[in-house]
Amino acid sequence: MTELKEFSIDDSEFVSQKKEVELCRQRSVRDEEKICAKCKNVYYCDLIKEFVLTQFKLKIARLKECQASNGLNSCTNCELFFECKVRKEYVDATYEKMNEGRGGEFDF
Repeated sequence: MTELKEFSIDDSEFVSQKKEVELCRQRSVRDEEKICAKCKNVYYCDLIKEFVLTQFKLKIARLKECQASNGLNSCTNCELFFECKVRKEYVDATYEKMNEGRGGEFDF
């Protein structure tokens, strides 16, 4: 059976950007939810765009490391395909990258 392992990927840049985004949300978002999609500047915010890009890079690195550690070149052959936390985080990060942190709105 395939086993998920912990990865030694440096996520310090991600953690730093996450703190910046959270501080920005506290200052800028008037809504109780405190999400970037509720901010009036979400379409012009480089901070959230950089954050979601860093998040995407981190999650894809973890996914590739997981695949390599399990001798796979794709998740489709993995026994944990539908339950995999690493894969789900990658899919979520991909979605966030596509909508640039806007919470579901896409600009094509």
